[in-house]
Amino acid sequence: MRYLLILLCVLTQTLYSQDTLLIWIDAEGIYSGNPSLFDEFNGRQLDESTWFGYYPWGGLSLDANTYTDPLMCEQSGGVLKLSVDTVNEWRSFPDWMIDQEKISKTPSLMQNGKVQINRLTAAAWSKKQFRFGYFEARCFLPKGRGYWPAFWLYGGNPNEEIDIMEAKGERTNSYHVDVHCPNRCDRIKQFGIIDKPFGHWVKTKQKITGEWVTFSGLWAPEGVWFYFNDRLVAQHKATFNTSMNLIANFSLAMDKGPFSPGPNGKTGFPAEYLIDYIRAWEIPELTNNVMACNRLNEASFVKVVPSGAQEVTFEFSPNISSKCSVFIEKEALESNKELDFIPVMQLDLNATIQYIDYTFWSPGTYYLRIVNGTRTKQVPFIIRP
Repeated sequence: MRYLLILLCVLTQTLYSQDTLLIWIDAEGIYSGNPSLFDEFNGRQLDESTWFGYYPWGGLSLDANTYTDPLMCEQSGGVLKLSVDTVNEWRSFPDWMIDQEKISKTPSLMQNGKVQINRLTAAAWSKKQFRFGYFEARCFLPKGRGYWPAFWLYGGNPNEEIDIMEAKGERTNSYHVDVHCPNRCDRIKQFGIIDKPFGHWVKTKQKITGEWVTFSGLWAPEGVWFYFNDRLVAQHKATFNTSMNLIANFSLAMDKGPFSPGPNGKTGFPAEYLIDYIRAWEIPELTNNVMACNRLNEASFVKVVPSGAQEVTFEFSPNISSKCSVFIEKEALESNKELDFIPVMQLDLNATIQYIDYTFWSPGTYYLRIVNGTRTKQVPFIIRP
């Protein structure tokens, strides 16, 4: 039997409300949680209560002559725009950003108190840290040699990392997933005898550049599960000890460096990595359940998200079980003794997206009734006047 993950985010007169829910349903149980970060990037500027629009540790690389400039991270038109560009400038930086030991060994890296910058990159770093959960971003990746966009989690002391997505602009049908930690949790055995790193390139049938795609990951004590467009594409059993920040960044590779090759004469500048939304959910009832985590291989998704005034959008993954059904119901008035709940409509799980306009619905408490085989669960949500 396939399993159903329902991300329930209820649309009200406000963009997000305390009624926002998350429910994970499988053949053995139902697990609920709440959103820990939801950003649709609809405002005129980045939400500074949620994000640093730069690396809080500085973002200056003397070796690469690169600076992660806050001006390269901007929000407009309902998307987050992370940009890269090439420049030829000498800039001044505060002492705390500069590796003074490196400058003492190579004084030529600084002239008249300034550092040469040849490349500008961008990053958005969450102010909140997370400990387990489900994380996703809908992205539009640019095509071009040397581009290096990413979506990942990072925790320091010790340095631990979950790379949900690292892409290269010249690789249009694959992206990299990985984990990093000092206790060798990134190692796996191949054929039972070969110790090798887990990190690898995930091949995709759909192009990942030049169109909107979704990358996501579920982090639990038992490990990490990686998804592309709501389909599981990789998993790794690893234990991480630290809470982590959520990061989206746009960098540039260097020839013979990590994720080589770097840009060439055909690489266009400036370039943008666009993000439609970033969402994070806490699911303690799921992530703390070892048996439930062992049943993640056949997960399918229904996401219910706010999409505008008086409208809610249902997004369906392509592999929902035929045994699953979702209904919207309204609690009957006390004067009606025949029915406890009045059917409103059944959702079409065969559709990719379904929009529901509730302009003429009466305010009050509604319910999603989720049926998965013999299991049924009601989830209340509120439509406000």
